Amino acid sequence: MEAIKRVEIIVAQFDLPRLKRQLDTLKLNYSVFHHVTGKGDRGPRDDDEVSGVFGNVCVLCACRPAQVTALVEVVRPILKRSGGLCIVSDAQGVIH
Repeated sequence: MEAIKRVEIIVAQFDLPRLKRQLDTLKLNYSVFHHVTGKGDRGPRDDDEVSGVFGNVCVLCACRPAQVTALVEVVRPILKRSGGLCIVSDAQGVIH
């Protein structure tokens, strides 16, 4: 096992293409969970639209501690513009 950082990013669906491009630029792997609902500082967010364009997604990344600062700097402008959430926590990754 190795020490890693677990980064969970919740953003609006329409911000996902931009975020994915940024993550690709940083050469980070990620998983995307669609249809995320909840309530934040900008109020409740449901995913009951037909198109889903106004819904939220959760992007999960596992990265090395040295990569976190660059990742956070990419996410910060998206959060400032559209809201959302970014949580960074310590984790253990299985080496395979």
